[in-house]
Formats: sequence, C-alpha cells, structure tokens
Amino acid sequence: MLISRSKMPKGLSYYKKGGEAKSKGSKICPAGKAWAERTFDTYPSAYANMAASKYCKDPNYAKGAKGKKKKKAA
Repeated sequence: MLISRSKMPKGLSYYKKGGEAKSKGSKICPAGKAWAERTFDTYPSAYANMAASKYCKDPNYAKGAKGKKKKKAA
C-alpha cells in the first residue's frame, strides 16, 4: 500500500527509493538544540524548544542577557 506525501502524517520518517530514512518535522537547527540543552535544566520542554527555534532564526537571541551590567543614568 502506497501513501502519497500529502496524506502522510507529519513528524514521521519515510524511506525514499534509495532506502535512506528522512525525518520530517524537526525544524530546530542543531546549534539551537545544543544552545537550549546548555541553557535550560530540562531541555525537552515547550519553553526550551520555543527558545531554541528563536535562536535558530536569530543567533543573537539572548546574547548579552547575562554578564552585562546596566549603567545608571546620572
């Protein structure tokens, strides 16, 4: 039984003619996933995944948040 791509559920692996598995559904880049694992205590969470996807879109996301002190206005 063949299932067309449009009817296939998202997030499943499928095999091409070559036999190599392709995963669908993971849109978080490896750098964002690694950053989230370093940043959050529990990585596989909705909040960590949201932050990781934001990090993939903008690598400057959350940089400078720690370690910088705000200057007081005189």
